[in-house]
Amino acid sequence: MNADSGAYAGPWAGVFPAPAPVPSVSLPPRALRRLLGHFPTGVAIVCARDAQGKPQGLTINSFVPISLQPPLVLWNLALHAQSLSTFQRATRFAISVLGAGQEALARRFADPQVRHRFTDVPLLDDGEDAPPRIAGAVVHLTCTRHAQWPVGDHLLLAGRIVDVQEAGGTPLLFHRGRFQAGPVETLLEVR
Repeated sequence: MNADSGAYAGPWAGVFPAPAPVPSVSLPPRALRRLLGHFPTGVAIVCARDAQGKPQGLTINSFVPISLQPPLVLWNLALHAQSLSTFQRATRFAISVLGAGQEALARRFADPQVRHRFTDVPLLDDGEDAPPRIAGAVVHLTCTRHAQWPVGDHLLLAGRIVDVQEAGGTPLLFHRGRFQAGPVETLLEVR
């Protein structure tokens, strides 16, 4: 396989060879986003500290568990995001899964025009060097960096869960361009 072939040349080359490239669907990004919006997602804020110790955070709805042993989660960040360098360098980050009453926080941390996102935002007291965790979230996952991969126009970030806190409550969901409360009834655990 030569470097000009466009085939995958990462650490798993030859084990999981990438298929030959095929043309992608021809849809404008806005139309594709609308179609993908039919899949409801949870809403979280992921936070880390930059090189100066300043908190950085953003709203995500791309968070997904990828392994139970070891416990790993995955999320993605646009390559043009203002906080990209912070998350590329961070050795730890925290994911706060938002509750139904935290839509304003979700909007605030999603808005690239908001420069001081953490002003007056209640945080859990974890010490000055810990990644910030948003108070009132239904679940908190503190992670160490496990791996990162550039894929398309995003960076995939995998984290190993090293600490959890579950407060419970109704989660905030995002579906078809709108925030809404998740289920309020007690759900049965699938075993």
